[in-house]
Amino acid sequence: MLATTARSLARVSRKVKPLILLTEKYDFIPIESRDHGMVMDTTRKGFYAVDPHSRALGIASHNGGEFMDWIVSNALKYPYGIRVMHKETGKMIGVRLMSEWRRDGKDTRNDFDFTKLDENTMMFAKILGNLKTQIWSLRPEAEKVLRREVIYVDRVHQGQGIGQYLMHLDLDFDQLRSSGFDGIMAESTSFASQLLLTRNGYKILAMSKPKELIRSNGQRVELPDEAEAAKLLYLPFKKS
Repeated sequence: MLATTARSLARVSRKVKPLILLTEKYDFIPIESRDHGMVMDTTRKGFYAVDPHSRALGIASHNGGEFMDWIVSNALKYPYGIRVMHKETGKMIGVRLMSEWRRDGKDTRNDFDFTKLDENTMMFAKILGNLKTQIWSLRPEAEKVLRREVIYVDRVHQGQGIGQYLMHLDLDFDQLRSSGFDGIMAESTSFASQLLLTRNGYKILAMSKPKELIRSNGQRVELPDEAEAAKLLYLPFKKS
């Protein structure tokens, strides 16, 4: 999701603040139901502004807001959300949203009318949807996984290790595994995010196809960062 080049990401990785400095500057707070409006507003305005696929497709809150609201509403049903508050300004500058994804489809929501999306947002939705449905064929042993829906950090606050810290914050892998979860999946749409995930043990399972970034008029969408495609990445929970 972060539109950072490989070279700048390497510089960033050397500048990541120690945890004590990070938590002195930011609060990492579990999301509650009363936070719904703040999370929705921050995510629909902020995510599209930093995500390279969204920027290339021209998606913003005016045309992709309802789709993002649907994603956020679904994720907020689960107890894995974290909001990041900048202590100095009191503003929410980041968020992590995750959901549960089951092979039997019991927790799958089909209450969104995709036909009302414009072509650009529909292309984005299809890229994500095509990746996520491949998990069951690529992990045939899995019955239930965590799905990373959104990790967003405001552009001004990037490069300080917030995304790294958010990645697995408050997730007890042993407990999740004993509850039947096989691992964590993520559909990543930026090069920097993909690089961060692979550096943390995630493996690339699948990639979007070049034809998925061609509009109905034949125009190819050019991505603004080094991501050659959106990718499905996966981290299995291994026994301790």
